[in-house]
Amino acid sequence: MAESEEEAISEAIRRYTAEGYSLEEIDKMVRGEGEGPLIARDPDVLDTWFSSALWPFSTLGWPGAEAAGEVDHQVLNAHYPTSVLVTAHDIIFFWVARMMMMGLHFMKEIPFKDVYIHALVLDEKGQKMSKSKGNVIDPLTLIDKYGADALRFTLAAQAAQGRNIRLSEARVEGYRNFTTKLWNAARFGEMNGTGYTEEFDPSEAQETLNCWIAHEANICVAEATAAMESYRFNDAAGAVYKFAWNIYCDWYVELSKPILMGADGPAKDETRAMAAWVYDVILRLLHPFMPFVTEELWGGLRKRANMLIIERWPELDSQLAAPAAADDINWMIGLITEIRSLRAEMNVPAGAKIPLAAIGLADQASARLSHSEALVMRLARIERIERAEAPPKGAVQFVHAGSSFALPLSGFIDFVAERARLGREIEKAEKEMAGLDARLGNPSFIERAPAEVIDENRARRAELRARADKLTAAIASLVEA
Repeated sequence: MAESEEEAISEAIRRYTAEGYSLEEIDKMVRGEGEGPLIARDPDVLDTWFSSALWPFSTLGWPGAEAAGEVDHQVLNAHYPTSVLVTAHDIIFFWVARMMMMGLHFMKEIPFKDVYIHALVLDEKGQKMSKSKGNVIDPLTLIDKYGADALRFTLAAQAAQGRNIRLSEARVEGYRNFTTKLWNAARFGEMNGTGYTEEFDPSEAQETLNCWIAHEANICVAEATAAMESYRFNDAAGAVYKFAWNIYCDWYVELSKPILMGADGPAKDETRAMAAWVYDVILRLLHPFMPFVTEELWGGLRKRANMLIIERWPELDSQLAAPAAADDINWMIGLITEIRSLRAEMNVPAGAKIPLAAIGLADQASARLSHSEALVMRLARIERIERAEAPPKGAVQFVHAGSSFALPLSGFIDFVAERARLGREIEKAEKEMAGLDARLGNPSFIERAPAEVIDENRARRAELRARADKLTAAIASLVEA
């Protein structure tokens, strides 16, 4: 029974009860055996699903064109069949199958080549939205609060095939923060003199940093294009989001500051042009998901003459491939990330500058560290970098890309207290895992619990396992003074 029909019956039952009808009388009315059917079909309308089945061609002049002998009816021939139908899975047999049958019967051809089956939008607990349940999320309210683009991107990013969307306000708020990040990146470029230059060719970049970002942009274009062409809109959105936030905004902007704020010269000019070129690529890739913000950034803040909506989708360019530059920059980023993670794990004060010991580095790793030393020291808050053959006492050891490093932390942390703290964290994680194991090992729970609840418990256990393993590795890395 359709939800609207169910709600109508519930409302009618309340009304008839208030009017003094007995439950037996109401039951007869619902089944059409009382004074009259509670819900009656209007005899003067075409059946909803039958009329929908005719929609692909009835809206294009059929059957008038055929009746008038206009076999080559311009509108019908121009738009039938169409390329793709977008629908939810719950009406495939009610609507999609009927359109195909009617198209084959009357038009002698299927009405569409592809059917994109999108997810249903549920509430954050995985329940279908219903006024009677009080769990309806009004999209207009979310748009007023966070913007249309934030809501649009949220739905696209969660639209994985074969899975329904659990819509929560927190997710929409998160993608609103993404739009803020885009604005900040545009303002950063504006303050540092970046701007579109038609003569600029990114494949001729000389700076390692600029070769790397062009290489990564090219990878993003390839991933987003392949995902869009196969209707994996969530993967396309995810690829652009990861590149725009994690690679461009978080790393390229930060790594380019010494060049952009340094002396004028070819490196600065190239970086200004590359920053603008890559940002334009991001806006083009994001436009189908966030049309309003990207259009404003393109024509407003970026002052481009043509509207973004008529610009071409970025194309893959094999000349932008720069694997050597990508390996060098990604090696440096991985080292900085590892140091930051260990600092946080060991509760090292955020403002403290600590030394870094490089243990017996091979030639390639040693050269990479020498080239990136200044950036590593600034972004990881390192006081000095020392070369050593063995880890010093009172240090935390770690391995990055096959090379050994150590952070001498004597004087920054209490090793005994830190070891005890990490042990308590492991014990806490293992205790929670034991509870989840008992629940997931209970056949009654597996049989009765909703699938989404079971998935949440399994995902939580995996997170705890990873957390416990990481803490165990942290204890093992401590070399006492």
